[in-house]
Amino acid sequence: MKSSDTILSCTHVRKHFGGVIAVDVDDLEIERESITALIGPNGAGKTTFFDIVTGFLDPDSGQICFEGVDITDKPAHSIAHGGLVRTFQLTRILNKMTVLENMLLAAPNQTGERVGNTFFRRSTIATQERSNADQALDLLDRFSLLPLKDEYGGRLSGGQKKLLELARALMSEPTMVLLDEPMAGVNPALGEQLLQYVLELRDEGMTFLFVEHDMDIVMRISDRVVVMATGEIIADGLPAEVQANPAVLAAYLGEHAEEDIAEAEEGLDQ
Repeated sequence: MKSSDTILSCTHVRKHFGGVIAVDVDDLEIERESITALIGPNGAGKTTFFDIVTGFLDPDSGQICFEGVDITDKPAHSIAHGGLVRTFQLTRILNKMTVLENMLLAAPNQTGERVGNTFFRRSTIATQERSNADQALDLLDRFSLLPLKDEYGGRLSGGQKKLLELARALMSEPTMVLLDEPMAGVNPALGEQLLQYVLELRDEGMTFLFVEHDMDIVMRISDRVVVMATGEIIADGLPAEVQANPAVLAAYLGEHAEEDIAEAEEGLDQ
């Protein structure tokens, strides 16, 4: 039975590519209003798992529930509208659209796109468009991107694109966000800014699951750390517990990692 504090649960979720097992997650629950890091060596299956959870890739088997609703077979847009959104390792900002236009693309209420409504509900459409624009401007202001609202997306720095992608994800007012390597390609100043936004949003009630290779960042902001290797979860716990787990060390550095480190430490002591 799932806890009332569980926002996302994954049970017996598996995905194969030919004879290779990419994801084999027996049981994973994410608590609401938390920051959970999903870490592991390259090729562990982290991004593939994100793709499955957010509907970009179908699992071979298993069940995924979000807010108590089975979303296993739902398409990505339906999952996003239900409150579960994601960002990508390589940002998907539209380079030839302005920052504000990128934001408005993610607005959940786009009544004006329906032909019938163009003629019969003009006042409603105008009100909705103003509301969407106000929301977009408020988010850009919060993420210190408001001065760039008329700048083309392609002219932003890597860090600014990461901030814009997170701000755009919030346009749909999600309850949970999956971040795929949010710090990749971000300079330290903007990276620190992004971390503070994530912490603030968690404190306001949002839930985060994120993939990150920088262990300093993982240890700083995570309430919990889940470790994947060869598609399976091999460790799950508090950051300090996971950091000291021999299985995690072996997954990153090889099965003889502990012996190698012990030998190195002995050499330094001599």
